[in-house]
Amino acid sequence: MIETNSLTKVFVGKKWKVEALKGVDFKAERGKVTALVGPNGAGKTTLLKIISTLILPTSGSAYVDGYDVVSQPNEVRKRLGLVTVSDRLLYYRLSGVENLLFYGALYDMSIREAKKRAYELLDLVGLKEWADEPTMHYSTGMLRRLAIARSLMHDPDTILLDEPTLGVDVASARKVRQLVRKLSSERTIVLTSHFMHEIEELADFIFVLKSGKIVAKGSPEDIIKMAGMIVEAKLDSNSVTALVERFITKYENGYAVIRGPKSIVEQFSSDFYEIQPSLEDAYIALVGENEQDFRPYQFRRGGAWARERPV
Repeated sequence: MIETNSLTKVFVGKKWKVEALKGVDFKAERGKVTALVGPNGAGKTTLLKIISTLILPTSGSAYVDGYDVVSQPNEVRKRLGLVTVSDRLLYYRLSGVENLLFYGALYDMSIREAKKRAYELLDLVGLKEWADEPTMHYSTGMLRRLAIARSLMHDPDTILLDEPTLGVDVASARKVRQLVRKLSSERTIVLTSHFMHEIEELADFIFVLKSGKIVAKGSPEDIIKMAGMIVEAKLDSNSVTALVERFITKYENGYAVIRGPKSIVEQFSSDFYEIQPSLEDAYIALVGENEQDFRPYQFRRGGAWARERPV
């Protein structure tokens, strides 16, 4: 199980300061897929980085299977696999199986043990036929599945998946989702994604983050109920304002089709009808769509990156 208590993280630079997490209480249990959703800059990746011991929290605590991520990082790493949106953890000149053997060696696995495990995992993720092919020839979807295999080399109890289907085609994304569901029966899975249909399909429990705080939590059904009454109406596109722009679903014949909470839509149109809300409707109702994409790094003179430094 993963658990955090009053977790905070502050990034500072010479001329900026960002509170990425503001007292986050989070829990993920074995045998379930727990999803983290929220706009860019909400703190999702920061939370995963703290749980995986990549960065230190400013305050608060985080535990993986009872081990503290700050004082017992090695014990946490033994029990945890991480899949990030970056492909930099894979070596393009190495084949799929060679990549897995390399990571097996980092976990002190013997060559015999690592080979057996590597081929088992390549079969599991549907890449056995590509085992000896350099990963520079892999598609994005294949690289995502290989990254999942890499995270499983030491057979961890917990898997953290940061946007595992980002940039992946429809067929490959479906394979990744099927794999996640298969893995979740025996492990603790934490997933982040901007695709609400993916969250709705996979998640047993959802935490909604906004500006570093958890603004809602519950099952997908519980979160959908938070959307309240959702209505749809047509509005002359010339009358569209910044307020209603975020609820536009499409333009047609000079009209904007708006879909959102009744209290918002009825301000602009009296001709509307009620519809069944989706998880996406609930998400928009809870966090909106106007959050700015934030990166906790900025360029300095000379092209160097500003460093992360906890307060």
